[in-house]
This record gives sequence, C-alpha cells and structure tokens, in this order.
Amino acid sequence: MKKILFATVMSLFAIVIQAQDNALLQKIESANAGMPNIEAHFVQTKHLVATDKQIVTEGTLYIADNDKMAMYYNEPSSDLLVINGEQFYMKQGKRARLYNTAKNKPMASLSNTLLSCVRGKVADLAQQNNADITAQKGSKGYEVTLVSREKKAKGYAQIDLVYDAKSLILVYMKMTEFNGISNTYEMSQIKTGTTIDAAKFQAPAK
Repeated sequence: MKKILFATVMSLFAIVIQAQDNALLQKIESANAGMPNIEAHFVQTKHLVATDKQIVTEGTLYIADNDKMAMYYNEPSSDLLVINGEQFYMKQGKRARLYNTAKNKPMASLSNTLLSCVRGKVADLAQQNNADITAQKGSKGYEVTLVSREKKAKGYAQIDLVYDAKSLILVYMKMTEFNGISNTYEMSQIKTGTTIDAAKFQAPAK
C-alpha cells in the first residue's frame, strides 16, 4: 500500500513539475516571438576534449525575424556564419561553404537548432530531436537543458541555455557534441530594436 501511495505521489509531483516547465518554456517562446532585431557581443569558447585545449573567439551576433542569424567574428576576423532562410554560409579560416538547407539535412538540423535556441523555440526543438527538456529559474536567469535520449553519429548530446530573467533573451548557450567537444557562447552588450543592414544576412559573393 505504501509503495502504491509513494508511486502515486511521485507521479503527481512529476506532472506538476512538467506543467511548470511547460509554462516557463511557453513564456520564453512567447517573449521571443515578438522580439525585434537583436544585436549583441558574443564570446565563443570551444573545448577540445582530446587535448583539453580551449579556443576563445569573439565577435558580433545579429538576429532578425525567425530565420536570420549572423555571427561576425572579430578574432579571427576571417570567420563568419550567416543563416538566411534556406541559405547557410560558414567560413573558417580560408575554408568557406554555402549550403542549401532544403537539400542538406545535417545543415538544416544545425540551422534549426541555432535559430530555435536564439528565438526560444526550445520545446519544439526537443521534440524534433527526441530530447528530454527541463526548465527552471536559476541565479543567472531561466535555465533550459536539452538532453538527447539516444546517442547519434552527429548532433548534440546536450544543450544548456540561459535566458535573461527580465528580457528572456538568450545570454548563454553551451552545445556539447556526442564526442565531448563543446562550444560555449556568452552574449553581452545586448541591443534590441536596432536597424540591422540587410547585407549582414547575405552570404559573401565568391
């Protein structure tokens, strides 16, 4: 009898927690749905597990609408990432690639992951990627964690996000791959409602 009662209480507790998580996730998504253009400084830290080396880069992040995102690196100044609808452009050093996400599933997944995180559409992202999701109020803001339910060849084992407690804008993102390599992004000097030149979201001509 005690075991049945305990199981019932734990089940009800889980339902309450899930409802609270869902309410918080909806709050974040709703706030970002009406968010104007966003401009912010970012610092990226890449952790290489094999050598325990950290590579730190920084630059300016631009976000517009629901399908436009650009990361202009100051150091190294050659690096660039641009998402504009089905276009996904990446340049690292001398290597540059332009992808059509309608024809490239892995890049479509990466594009969707990045846009979903910066725009707060994380509940849908978790469902699309078969991941468990939790949300809670933390010391630095609203903390959201996605953990994959299965190991895959590519993609992310875990994504940790922090949304500012007041604005609900993304201020921290850590993306950990299945091989342990992680990229952490910290945003600061955030500006909203600024006019962003449309050219920022255009892939450079070859």
